[in-house]
Amino acid sequence: MKAIFLAYREWALDVYNPLKKNPKLEELVLCKTHEELISLNIEDYDLLISCGWSDELGDEVTSKIESIGVHCAELDRYSYGTPIQNQIIDGLTFSKHRVFSFTFDNESERAHTHNCLYSHEVVLDLSGNMDDILYQMTSTSIVLFNMFVNDYPNNIEWKKWPSEDIVREKRQPLDSRLTKNDLQSMNTEELYNFFRCLEAPYPNGYIEDEKGKLYIERVKYVKK
Repeated sequence: MKAIFLAYREWALDVYNPLKKNPKLEELVLCKTHEELISLNIEDYDLLISCGWSDELGDEVTSKIESIGVHCAELDRYSYGTPIQNQIIDGLTFSKHRVFSFTFDNESERAHTHNCLYSHEVVLDLSGNMDDILYQMTSTSIVLFNMFVNDYPNNIEWKKWPSEDIVREKRQPLDSRLTKNDLQSMNTEELYNFFRCLEAPYPNGYIEDEKGKLYIERVKYVKK
């Protein structure tokens, strides 16, 4: 099998070398940009594996090759962007990491996780600091992609992602700000979740008043 691996984030790039050792993969080409991807003769490959890729692939790609990715949420409400941050802020402790298909859906008008199909899944632990969570996502992505490659193409069972009417919108840069009023209304656990989900490599959360902005790079929490 010849496949393409599409990634640019550090935790996702760490998936490439372990996956390349899968004996079913005769060739695994690494692409770090969309331009590198479309410069290939895509029809010469059997599978496109994207990892941590935030942009839509588009019909120009998905019409030519079976395309999969991994998404780190169980509930459909977290399909619209920044799923880790929204889940942690909502107080979730465990979620799912799933292989999904980039099949375009005309109803959702997007080719990502909303209204999509998924195959393999594992439990994702959302506890700890962000580097702990991303380290785990590297490990679970290796497991998930190896499971998919081993089963592809004849033993893949696609399931419909359960839909919801609830939408958790993608977080914007201004959402990383807390005011003094916010601090008074939040308990210590809520503050911990807010700041830890915005640790590096993400733009850090900050507290703003008339004097300036206080950025919180890393947090520790002890529960009573």
